[in-house]
Amino acid sequence: MEVHHSSHIGKTFKDYFFEFLMLFLAVTLGFFAESLREHIVEKKREKDYMKEIVENLIYDTTRCSRNLVENTRDVSGLDSLRTELKEAIAGKVNGNALYYYTMKYTGDFGLAVFNTSAITELKNSGSLRLIGNKKLVNEISDYYERKLIAANYFIPSALSRDAFMNAKNELFSMVGLDDYLQSLDSTSNGINSIEYDYRKILGQSPALKLLNSDPKSFERFYTELYKFEVELKRYVFWLKYVRTEAIKLIDMIRLEYHLN
Repeated sequence: MEVHHSSHIGKTFKDYFFEFLMLFLAVTLGFFAESLREHIVEKKREKDYMKEIVENLIYDTTRCSRNLVENTRDVSGLDSLRTELKEAIAGKVNGNALYYYTMKYTGDFGLAVFNTSAITELKNSGSLRLIGNKKLVNEISDYYERKLIAANYFIPSALSRDAFMNAKNELFSMVGLDDYLQSLDSTSNGINSIEYDYRKILGQSPALKLLNSDPKSFERFYTELYKFEVELKRYVFWLKYVRTEAIKLIDMIRLEYHLN
């Protein structure tokens, strides 16, 4: 019986090198594919964060604009009140005019509350590193760490407001102004007398009485009003500045990330 022996040809160096090369290429391609996937995910996350930043900035510009309308109107009214107080200090007291300007323009001023939710999340998650444009990183940081802080720093102080209100309370009585109180019941929010017609005060007859007509009381009220108005004007400046800077930052982010 004839026996056939199978011949075995061993692998050459070239075969082993080829197998190694295939394995190396497979691992390398897998590594690059995973890196590309992570890069795509991070770029999407970066863009999503920037969309949130833009939404926050739009909120800031809206808050600045609305409060600027109120505060600018109040500054104009306070100027008129100071003019009337100068007349009173000189002995020419117009009670109705003093009540009119005081009632209309010395209530609450407009206080802007800024939205920092996106930048807080961006920092807390360590995702600030995702932003490739370092100039943009610096602009964002400058906006939140300097400009907003400065705007909040220049909010008229409680001390100034209290001194102003105390001087005001030395002069004005609410007796005879029940209709103002009643108007609060008919407003949409029950807080701001948006429906009250302040011009009625100018036509009061007999004229509304002041608690006292001492020139020193008028002068004290004028001084505290002056100090409060200075602080309010500074705050108005910073609200305008923040609004302008927020708009610039919105434009920069939209251009960088091709956002609508």
